[in-house]
Amino acid sequence: MNNNRLTLVIAVIGSVAILITGALLFNQIHKNHKANELIIEKCFDNFNAEGKVVIKKDGFWSPVTCEKK
Repeated sequence: MNNNRLTLVIAVIGSVAILITGALLFNQIHKNHKANELIIEKCFDNFNAEGKVVIKKDGFWSPVTCEKK
């Protein structure tokens, strides 16, 4: 009986850890998305009438950059 209980406790703790990690990652992705939306909006507001605008993103966690061309 103790072996089954230990296995159950480990499974519950592992499941909770996976859920917490997923929630934290989702929250960080949401924050990055909102920040990128603001950067893009400011980019188009500032450079709308002056030719081309290039928006780049270096990696998954990096913020976007705005360049006027």
